[in-house]
Amino acid sequence: MEYGTLLVFLAFAHIFVIGGVASNYLLMPRGKSAERLTTYECGLDPIGEARVRYSLRFYVFAVMYVVFAVEAAFLLPWAVVYGSLEGLAPFIEVLIFIAILLLGLAYAWKKGELKWD
Repeated sequence: MEYGTLLVFLAFAHIFVIGGVASNYLLMPRGKSAERLTTYECGLDPIGEARVRYSLRFYVFAVMYVVFAVEAAFLLPWAVVYGSLEGLAPFIEVLIFIAILLLGLAYAWKKGELKWD
């Protein structure tokens, strides 16, 4: 009987998903019109090509965001267990980690990658 609750939960989950898909199928509009087949852009008619070349700066900003998000992901567990760590070594290690990240930020800043022109 240990798995009884799990089986009931899985049964309800399957019923919920199948019911949602079935209700969508029953309620969806079926007619095809020219207006329905057009591309929707925030209530406006689309202008120009759908494929636009993006500036490389968007990707640089995205990569820098990922780097600093990963930094936060690494620093949070360290901060949680910091009180139980012994000695000065963990503090020095995290200072080195932050210094390396700050050097990368300074390098990007010096190259002008942080300017949004």
